[in-house]
Amino acid sequence: MTRSRSGLQPQARQFADTLQSLLNRTVCDHARVGAKISTEQAVVGTQLDALTSTPVRMRTAGQTSIWLDVQCFLKLDDDEARFLTVQGSVCGLYVGDDPPDLLLHYDYEREKDRYTEAHIQVCAAHPTFETLLAELGRKPVNGLHKVHLPVGGRRFRPALEDLLECLIVEGLVRPKDGWREALNSTRREYRRKQIAAVVRRNTGTAQAELQRLGYQVIPPHRAQISRLIAPKPRSGSQR
Repeated sequence: MTRSRSGLQPQARQFADTLQSLLNRTVCDHARVGAKISTEQAVVGTQLDALTSTPVRMRTAGQTSIWLDVQCFLKLDDDEARFLTVQGSVCGLYVGDDPPDLLLHYDYEREKDRYTEAHIQVCAAHPTFETLLAELGRKPVNGLHKVHLPVGGRRFRPALEDLLECLIVEGLVRPKDGWREALNSTRREYRRKQIAAVVRRNTGTAQAELQRLGYQVIPPHRAQISRLIAPKPRSGSQR
């Protein structure tokens, strides 16, 4: 199967529409999510201008504004050119105005060389930790912000819905009626797709567990699945 824009374009636009709907059904009033699509890649983001996203205002529970910035780099998978794949994503949480200050950001970069692919960085100060960094000969200023804290890897990283739920249950934003159902609906679909991807890349484990549960599994000819389970070389960041 060859790659085609016809496969990427509708999936990327649906991705953008789903994200926009999710935000406006839960924590935003007028969020706009755009998509820029080329032959090989799509960029989806909040308030997208050219290829750059900007934060959208959420329904703050206090006087201080709170913002969300989401940007995703999408393509079709390398194995079958069929499944929409997140090549990289950035999700930033901001507070304040003129301009707002970055509080934290979740990052994901497929096949990243140095740091774990999925991680969170927190914009905070910790004097004792910065003392340790200075002892190690590392730059202590904004030291905590430079630590890439792992969050579940490629398949088990948090969903955007997890962050939105956190903001709601912590009382930081004012959700709309029906927010829980909206979050659960799109999060369920996200998890289902991640589970399917795990199965495609771990067919032996999936087969063994299904057989343990009493299912009869008839595997296809080995040649049909070898290209799906062959390990891919790590080639550095794709963004």
